[in-house]
Amino acid sequence: MSNRKIIVTGYFGAPIEETAKKLAASEGLEYISLDEEITKRDGRSIKRLVMMNGEHGYRNQEYEVLQELCGDEEEAADTDAPACDAAGNGAGLVIACGDGVLYDDDSREIISRHELVIAGEEMTTDELWENAKAIEDSYHAFMAFGTEEEKRAAFEQLIQRQRNLFAQVRGEDSGM
Repeated sequence: MSNRKIIVTGYFGAPIEETAKKLAASEGLEYISLDEEITKRDGRSIKRLVMMNGEHGYRNQEYEVLQELCGDEEEAADTDAPACDAAGNGAGLVIACGDGVLYDDDSREIISRHELVIAGEEMTTDELWENAKAIEDSYHAFMAFGTEEEKRAAFEQLIQRQRNLFAQVRGEDSGM
């Protein structure tokens, strides 16, 4: 059995989960949504978790579940986390993560030990924006308040931060 882990994240508005599901099917690996796993364990939606615990609190939960899902045998021995997938069988796994998972240094360290796919790199800002507007219950507060122009401006700032972050993670010059 494979212990291969592929982490799929991407831009806000990118088809992250769809990309991860297709990749899992094509590679013969199990698929899991990190947000769905967190919601299942906690009982609250991601939006509610962020509202109640702040983004930092949510990122801590994200890290803990990611560590459990991706932990190698040594880390698992140190943290009591299983060195296996969500089903406990040690098979390869494709994990769909939200668009902000790489902002957390600890989560980024875990991800650096595995394969990374960034969804939406080929999409224009306009395409991402149209998709982002259709997302229900986004935890991005700027999507809930202000005029359409204010939301779009905040969205564009986020996309630029994400471009810089993704370039940094890949070791590219981000122009920062």
